[in-house]
Amino acid sequence: MTPDPRDALDLTADLAVEVDGVPVQVRAAGSEVQVTAGDVRKLFAGVRLAAGAATQAPPGRAELSRVADTLADHGLTARLDGPAGRVLTLGADVDSPAGRTLLGTRHARLHPAGALRSSGAAGPVAAVAAALVLVLLATRRRRR
Repeated sequence: MTPDPRDALDLTADLAVEVDGVPVQVRAAGSEVQVTAGDVRKLFAGVRLAAGAATQAPPGRAELSRVADTLADHGLTARLDGPAGRVLTLGADVDSPAGRTLLGTRHARLHPAGALRSSGAAGPVAAVAAALVLVLLATRRRRR
């Protein structure tokens, strides 16, 4: 979907913050937002905790989907990188059938290699989960 030009945003930012002790760099130019975190797993835990305190429930797929779709509606794309590479892309430049299945919106793409390598101690569990998802997707495609 192409955003209405009246809704498109043009961003400029260079921001360094800490979220629960995790250094996070946010840079934006035009419609591109780049977020780089030193520890992606800890960043997500901090964001979930803060959002849960504000809303009385931790964010889930519905909130991620809403963020991705809102970014797309305004012509923006956000990319999250960890120390091991790209983890997640949300917004206008994404059209992912797998994102629809896994994350609830075509405007979200999980980058498995970066996510697995950035998952720290949860790596083996995440690898098994990713393998199961891939098997399920392959089975589903064969049925069609």
